Amino acid sequence: MIFGLLAPLAVAATLAAPAAVERPARAVVQGQLRSAGERVPLAGARVVASARRGRQWQRSAVSGPDGRFVLADLPSQEFDLVIVAAGHQRFEQPTSASFWRRRKPPVIYLQPAGTGGYRTIVQQERVTRPSATSTRLSPEEIGNLPGSQGDPLRALQNLPGVARVPGGLGLLILRGAAPNQSQVFFGEHPLPRAFHIPGLASVVQPGVLQGLEYVPGNFSAHYGNAVGGIVHLTPRVGRRDGVHGHAKLDITSVGALVEGPFGKGGSMLLAAQRGYLDLALQALPNDVISDFLAPRYHDYQFIIDHPAGRGGTITARLLGAQDTFNVPGLDGKFFLTMQNSFHRVDLAYRKRLGRWDFLLAPAVRLDRTLYESGSHHRRGDVVGLLRAEASVRPVRPLHVTLGLDTQLDRYTTRLQYSPYMQPPVDESGRGLLTTTGLYLSSQLDVGRFAVIAGARLNAFTGAENHAFAFDPRVLLRYTPHPRVRIQLAAGLYSQPSLNRSLISAGLVSSWEGTPTSSFLYSGLILPGATRFLDPQLEFAPTGRLGAMRATQYSANLHLDLTDSLDLEATFFYRQIRDNLPPPSYDPAAEDPANPSVTGPQVFASGSATHGVEVMLRHDLTARLYGWLAYTWMHSTASTTFAARIDRTPADFDQRHNLVMLVGYRLPRRWSIATRFRLVTGLPYTPFVGGVEGADGSVVPLTGATNSARMPVFHQLDLRVDRTWILHRCIVSAYLDVMNVYNRQNAEGVLYSATYAGTRAVVGLPILPVLGLKVGF
Repeated sequence: MIFGLLAPLAVAATLAAPAAVERPARAVVQGQLRSAGERVPLAGARVVASARRGRQWQRSAVSGPDGRFVLADLPSQEFDLVIVAAGHQRFEQPTSASFWRRRKPPVIYLQPAGTGGYRTIVQQERVTRPSATSTRLSPEEIGNLPGSQGDPLRALQNLPGVARVPGGLGLLILRGAAPNQSQVFFGEHPLPRAFHIPGLASVVQPGVLQGLEYVPGNFSAHYGNAVGGIVHLTPRVGRRDGVHGHAKLDITSVGALVEGPFGKGGSMLLAAQRGYLDLALQALPNDVISDFLAPRYHDYQFIIDHPAGRGGTITARLLGAQDTFNVPGLDGKFFLTMQNSFHRVDLAYRKRLGRWDFLLAPAVRLDRTLYESGSHHRRGDVVGLLRAEASVRPVRPLHVTLGLDTQLDRYTTRLQYSPYMQPPVDESGRGLLTTTGLYLSSQLDVGRFAVIAGARLNAFTGAENHAFAFDPRVLLRYTPHPRVRIQLAAGLYSQPSLNRSLISAGLVSSWEGTPTSSFLYSGLILPGATRFLDPQLEFAPTGRLGAMRATQYSANLHLDLTDSLDLEATFFYRQIRDNLPPPSYDPAAEDPANPSVTGPQVFASGSATHGVEVMLRHDLTARLYGWLAYTWMHSTASTTFAARIDRTPADFDQRHNLVMLVGYRLPRRWSIATRFRLVTGLPYTPFVGGVEGADGSVVPLTGATNSARMPVFHQLDLRVDRTWILHRCIVSAYLDVMNVYNRQNAEGVLYSATYAGTRAVVGLPILPVLGLKVGF
């Protein structure tokens, strides 16, 4: 009976079963999230789908490492889509079924929050090399500084301790040291020069830099061959999240960069730029172009980075630059022509093995220099470089580094005088110059105290002799409070003394150590910095070399006033000594009756510099950045020849240097920045009159060395930037206006034909510079 009643129910349930299974099909949609402009995949973003109408429902997902997301079990493909990603604007819009029925899943681009894009950069390991004063600039800060057009080393000229260079020349004068007494490193090795002549741009583009570190003095034992300061440009490796790059254009140059993955886990980066001011000047009439300089330059950087076994990486770099610089003459021809080029190949192998870190970095550089001005000078160099380091932390408070760096320079020179001179001169030479340093550096941290001690043993060799120098260095750091840091530093520094100057090129008429500021234009006097137009130019190295020595002391106080505002003050002293026999000494001319006059007299030159640097800095935040930098400095030069000692103001004795810089990021991706500079003029040696000769020509009478100064320099610069972030690229435009109120700043003095009157040679008037950059 019971089974008879259950049977119809079972049949009815069997017939009704298909109707219960037939439910509306659930939708599945998928897509990919990328940051607009740079097209970087966005991981960890929250994706939410909710009903547009009818019965309420909601589904959510999180994007993966490649930016992809999947929304499953959706009642409909018509819904409202909301996406929230860190560092990006909220995305919210209704979507239709046709939006998801594409052949390929759609790519959704999210606008970055703030003014810039979302950037993923592969960071390289950075070795800490403590110094008493070290200022770092990020690529973002470098890119928006007014008056620098985004150039890294021109941006450096806004920091305390860096003198303003006359005429905007590309020279680095750190705490009064001559440009060839400081060094600029790119990676593990120094550059032969930092700027294109005459300083329109650096030889390294900002796009290839991870950062810039500026150390004006008391640098660590890792660096040698400099008695002034150093600048360390840290190259970065290419991005591995896809192919990216940019192209830029302004009124003086054009450049491009491309980067992307290479091999399995590696990357590549290629950048190049070309200055085309010479091409623009060719469009002008001949009577106009003859009044202008005609510089031409280009540079390139190629970097490949790749893993090399467990814990190891290998980086290969190829970089170079070439310049042609012409100075017009009075007859329509060039009064002076300079051509310089260098090409360098680097390899850097890094390996971490337990507590040890190893670095092996060989490099080869080819240099070529040509100078023509009545005479022809040529020089070629094949330079081998090597740096090797081993670092270990045997116990937690102690870190020790042992290293070696060496440079071997095989050079050839040729000197030819004008064929109109009799007898004709055609001289050739060759030689080998070497510099080698063995260094040990250690850092011991004990509570609030830190002791950084190190030493270098340097060896310099030339054609006729060699010189040694031992350079101990120490830095004491005390941190009484997390926001307060006090540092005291002292050390010895050395570099080979080779009489480097433009004397052998004929630009000045006296040998190194004698202060001079006369340029070989009749009646025109420029500050002494002009003789270092190319800091490394030297066509006929002396057979004998010495060791230029410097003693440096500094005391530094650093206060973190807030999380983004800090104050730093540094007192410094530096004394440089250089002992060499006079280059004009002729042993055959020695007078036995009075050997102190014509014999091998001791020639010594040097300088003493002391001063104070103060910097109030607001770090780069979401809106505001800037700093107030002030330097007071007093520098004197001394020359000892026989028993006479002459002390004069040094060529780079710039007493007061004030820089006020502030930038602000406005809504809608506008930004504005301004810079004001007030600088004491550099000294120069004046003409105090003239004597008329029998033929009617007037010969000038030279006054006391560096007894006059250029007028005070002041200038206001303004920069406005606008950025448009599109789906697949970022477009940036800027207007950089130099010398806003058109100040007629004197850069030189031009004397009349009789040397009785003068007029100022003024620098650039108001100069607006337009630039455009497209990144992808």
